[in-house]
Amino acid sequence: MRNRLFAVAAGLAAATALALAPAAAADAHDYLVGSDPAADATVTSALNTVTLTFNDRVLDLSGGGSTNLLIVTGPDAAKRHFETGCATVADTKLSAPVALGPAGRYTVTYQIVSADGHTVSSSYAFAYRPPAGAASAPGSDTTPCGGSRGGSGGGSAAASPGAGAGGGAAAPTASTRQPTVPAPDGVDLGLVIGIAIAIVVLALIGVVIVLLTARRPARRRPGTDGPDTDSGSGTDTESGSSGGTDS
Repeated sequence: MRNRLFAVAAGLAAATALALAPAAAADAHDYLVGSDPAADATVTSALNTVTLTFNDRVLDLSGGGSTNLLIVTGPDAAKRHFETGCATVADTKLSAPVALGPAGRYTVTYQIVSADGHTVSSSYAFAYRPPAGAASAPGSDTTPCGGSRGGSGGGSAAASPGAGAGGGAAAPTASTRQPTVPAPDGVDLGLVIGIAIAIVVLALIGVVIVLLTARRPARRRPGTDGPDTDSGSGTDTESGSSGGTDS
């Protein structure tokens, strides 16, 4: 009885976990786990590359990195571009070559296609304090990957850094080449929850059936008497036999 109930309970737990797994996966966008330079760090040596590391694989739908974006702008209130090439993808890493200008605060803005097919974007800043005599790049008004930063249009993704890290999807921008393959639609969370509830209800019905079945009395085999009948029959025979002996 206990083993049967344990098996039913284990099956119920497994069914619930499997039903709810897609709901958890539906919100599993990539998020930033490391960067070089780090957020709010102070860089005191020449910087040639900015590299971002994510928790999961970054998709390169075009095969040439054009579906992802990494730009470096600054310094401070200036919005000049200091990335010298387009972003490249290597598994969980997104990188872009840079040549920084004068000392100041620079902003790194990225937009990627995460492993679940959704677009994720955000930004962070770091300080640059170059050593004496270090070369200072002039920067440019446009990113090497197309689009213009100047003007009220503010074409690059740097114009919308408000999206939370690992969370919001940035709107398409002039400096971002759009994916050639459409991203898959998100999982319908309501449908997943409904299926999970249905599975749990069915499992509970199974538990009730097992309990009711276990409480039914065992049926007697045809042609056999219970223990009480056998005992009484034996007593009567013995009594009859004794009576015959006395007479």
